[in-house]
Amino acid sequence: MISLETGKVLVILNIDSAADYLLRTESAARTLLDGIGAYVALLKHAPLPVFGGSFSDEKVARIAFDHWSTKKDKRIQLSLKSQREFLAESFALATLCGCLLQIAAKGIEWFSNNTDIPFDFGSVIKPSSSAVPFCIGRRVRGVPVGLVIFAGRNQFAHLNERELREPNATIFERLAVNHRQTQTMEGHFKDPAFDLQNGQLVNFAGNVTGLLGWRNHDAYATDMRQLLGGEE
Repeated sequence: MISLETGKVLVILNIDSAADYLLRTESAARTLLDGIGAYVALLKHAPLPVFGGSFSDEKVARIAFDHWSTKKDKRIQLSLKSQREFLAESFALATLCGCLLQIAAKGIEWFSNNTDIPFDFGSVIKPSSSAVPFCIGRRVRGVPVGLVIFAGRNQFAHLNERELREPNATIFERLAVNHRQTQTMEGHFKDPAFDLQNGQLVNFAGNVTGLLGWRNHDAYATDMRQLLGGEE
């Protein structure tokens, strides 16, 4: 409503259930996801030329690659153009994803009644922690979805801080390590999409929502209904 005295818009909250919260925030979530989809489409629909073959030696492979790249030059340039456009908008994409995580996190803060702490997070989550209501949902890379949302939202809210407080640091560490790992000489390979020490990334929110599969409203709403106990 609008104040007759100041002309300012006044927001009056009268949300008394998780279902009502999801309904009241649905248009915002849909708008954010439409924007996210538009950015993702820059790469999704880009041509992806791939070179491959079996060659007797490196020289033969190089000659074949040069011939292939000349023949496919137009598609290669289109692919590179799409990648440049996506990279130019990647921070904007991550910002929209961070806003979606904020909506999800606020709903959990208001309506989660959880008091249980998973045994494998007991060392970093205390009973008084604000993370306790988020210890809910299916597991992704060994982490409950609620905690993925918790850490993703907190990282988005503190973009200038590489040293996040617990349990955020542990959550990201597990997301980075608990994937289909590639064994190297140094040990297990960390997924750079969730490695907080990756200096090439500032905002991890886009990777977090991508990992959750939140690229359309149905996927987002299904998770949120399950997290808040409002399955249809």
